[in-house]
Amino acid sequence: MTGRWPTVLGVGIVLATTSSFAVAAVGGPGDGARDRPEAAVALTGPSSGAAQAARDREAGASRSQQRAPRGAADPGVTVPQDATRSGEETTPVQVEAPPVLPGCDGEATGSGLNGQVPDDELCDLWDGYPPVRADAAVALARLNQAYTEQFGEALCLTDGYRSYAQQVTAKAEKPTLTATPGRSNHGWGLAVDICADSYAGERWDWLKANGPEHGWDNPSWAQAGGSGPYEPWHWEFTEAVAQID
Repeated sequence: MTGRWPTVLGVGIVLATTSSFAVAAVGGPGDGARDRPEAAVALTGPSSGAAQAARDREAGASRSQQRAPRGAADPGVTVPQDATRSGEETTPVQVEAPPVLPGCDGEATGSGLNGQVPDDELCDLWDGYPPVRADAAVALARLNQAYTEQFGEALCLTDGYRSYAQQVTAKAEKPTLTATPGRSNHGWGLAVDICADSYAGERWDWLKANGPEHGWDNPSWAQAGGSGPYEPWHWEFTEAVAQID
């Protein structure tokens, strides 16, 4: 009976064994004692390291000269003549990194109306911020991951998806800075507003240089000299917004 035990400890080890195998212990990475030649002999044969060293010196050869070729049977392992070996190749275990935004698969269909996007199209962001559409959320989370590595804290947001009722309220509070209800990209879950500390200075420069790589940017109309009001805090998931326009 053949057994396979893939083990991932920096190196994958697979042994094809039978019930009559006697397998010697093998030291792992960083096991300094077992890396020494004397210990290797002690682990793989009945003789002590000192005795083996004496025999080597008497034979006038070093251990390195007597070392068995790669793939040869190790001392202390008895292999029956009728033993068979698996012809299958080992496959490394693929360990996925933790999800960039837990609970969000990044899939969106674009269904719903502006300000009436179904809940299953939206994903909550980190730290309880308002949600955005799933595909935009994952892209933004990746940008936030890079931002956090750069500045040691998450990107601060003040707004995300807005329902139609929220758009009406926002328009009443800020009539010159808010789109007509039903026409805002916030209503599609494709826009966020960032906090003041990130749309100026070093953080702003970093966002402008790295945001587009992750699909997010401050649109040209919102920049100084653009066609709309100056809104450096307003960022959009550009590719999806372009499909709406």
